[in-house]
Amino acid sequence: MPNLNTKESFKKELIINFSKKHKIIPSKFHYDLKGSKYFEKITKAKEYYVARIEKQILKKIAPKIHSMFGDALTFIEFGSGSTEKIKILLNDQVKFYMPLDISFDFIKESSEKLTKSFPKLKILPTYCDYAKYLRLPKNISKTKIGFFLGSSIGNFYNLEEKKFLKNAKKTLGSNSFLFVGVDLIKNRKILKKAYNDSGGFAAQFNLNLITRMNNELKTKLKKRDFKYVSSFNKKNSCIQSFILSKKNQTLRLNKRKFFLKKGEKIQTETSKKFTFKTFSKLAKSSGWKVSNYWHDKKKYYSIFLLK
Repeated sequence: MPNLNTKESFKKELIINFSKKHKIIPSKFHYDLKGSKYFEKITKAKEYYVARIEKQILKKIAPKIHSMFGDALTFIEFGSGSTEKIKILLNDQVKFYMPLDISFDFIKESSEKLTKSFPKLKILPTYCDYAKYLRLPKNISKTKIGFFLGSSIGNFYNLEEKKFLKNAKKTLGSNSFLFVGVDLIKNRKILKKAYNDSGGFAAQFNLNLITRMNNELKTKLKKRDFKYVSSFNKKNSCIQSFILSKKNQTLRLNKRKFFLKKGEKIQTETSKKFTFKTFSKLAKSSGWKVSNYWHDKKKYYSIFLLK
């Protein structure tokens, strides 16, 4: 099994990123089993409009799947999570479903649940770094439809979203399609509420990283010594999430010491927002063409179909 979201890769990447002036915990490490379940709670929070609007749009797209793509389809979902969204689109024309994710326990659990709802569907759960090129099995149907939903396209650092789209194109092959969920630029108050829900799930999701560090890396940190904060970066059109150290403290990894100052922020996520124009430009620069797109009445969120 590849070394993706494991204890050793977690430690290795923390040492690299904590050695920098601006400390970062790569967002993929949110998604151990507990973190994945916290994220599912975020998607159900009243302030988090993304999941709610996305499901509404997917219900509009679902009846058109057959007329758009025909029979004998393979659905490939990048960062599949709970597989709740793909259920809306599954029908008898879909013969294979490949959920790709870096959380092994969560993808196994969600695939087993999906099998109960769709016993004839051939489900091929694949534990991998879905941002990289993946060689697909030869026995799946030729018409491949990719999905990258939940606005995850905005979660890449250092313009890595372009690299992801290029790799997805290579993975899916010629004459393929890709649905991408895109969070659109909107009023900052709406964004602020979405990333600071009243149930405190966003805070729990981020602070779970401290729990994971303690459990897997024996760091002996205390959650109460950290606070979750988020802010809007106007220049980069993104929400940035952090865990803030409430006091001076020392972190030990592989016999190395890392000092955290009181008030120092560790970035845990970025969530970029797009306009129709900026996302279309990104898609084109990655070798894709926008075939269609759907959005809600308020234009908070959109799903693009690329080919």
